[in-house]
Amino acid sequence: MKFEGKMVLNSRREDVWNFISEPSKVIECVPGLEEYSVEEGKRVTAKVKVSIGFIKGTFRASSSVVKEDHQNYTAKLKLSGSGVGSGFDALVDLKLNELEYGTEFIWLADVNVSGPLGSLAKPMLEGYVRKIVDQLFDCIKRKLTNSTI
Repeated sequence: MKFEGKMVLNSRREDVWNFISEPSKVIECVPGLEEYSVEEGKRVTAKVKVSIGFIKGTFRASSSVVKEDHQNYTAKLKLSGSGVGSGFDALVDLKLNELEYGTEFIWLADVNVSGPLGSLAKPMLEGYVRKIVDQLFDCIKRKLTNSTI
């Protein structure tokens, strides 16, 4: 499944890049986060509580940076996780575009889901992904607005 989205942040592109390039800052914005660790090479492992329709439980998830290009403000992340009899793998492309009054944050995710979670209707998964991404970006916006970058 493919998911994509974009949003505008009222922060300079360099400030947004510096924030999202620090996994310890971004991971704290993940909804349902119970615990996490950041390891060498910006690898993150986390325990996240999820509730999607009738599927409720805890996922163990990890992320790693596949490619990071500060000069072009692009990155590719690999995400994976498992829990409640389901699993997922995703490749996520991120791009920051400079705007006159802020930064456009564009993302594209190619996601494979297995188990009971994979049997859910795509609209249900899309709704859940949209909700999680909206909460994540709202938190990033707040943190960028309140930071002293």
